[in-house]
Amino acid sequence: MRRTFQPRGRDRFTVNLGAEERAVVRAVCEDLGSVLAEGDAEPSLRRLFPTAHATDPELDRAYQELVHDDLLRSRREVLAAVADTAEADELDRDQLEQWMVGLNAVRLVLGTVLDVGEEIPDVADDDPALPAWAVYELLGGVVDAAVRALADTLG
Repeated sequence: MRRTFQPRGRDRFTVNLGAEERAVVRAVCEDLGSVLAEGDAEPSLRRLFPTAHATDPELDRAYQELVHDDLLRSRREVLAAVADTAEADELDRDQLEQWMVGLNAVRLVLGTVLDVGEEIPDVADDDPALPAWAVYELLGGVVDAAVRALADTLG
């Protein structure tokens, strides 16, 4: 079985994704990047900007003022970097880490939209959300593969 990311030494990784999977990776990163460029008031983005102090609104507001713009900028940069490297046959360590972070961000938003809980439900073949669930699962597998590939090079 071919691994999604095959380590080639400590800092290089071969990408084994098909054209359709690469197109999904690029599209979801571009889509979320566009949403973030338009503003971050969308309720589905709440997991990207979590509450830091749930019991103290004043402290949370101060925290958000301190980090929000940097967090927004870094998320947009990571998503753009992943979209830019979606067709690459090989990634370096930094790029693979960007994939891990960027695709996880997309999963957080998609999970919010799908109202993902502790258990993933059985989704019927005629459920209109089936494509979104398929993307959610695909991205989960890619993120998991990135984590494993990076971990393999640390040992």
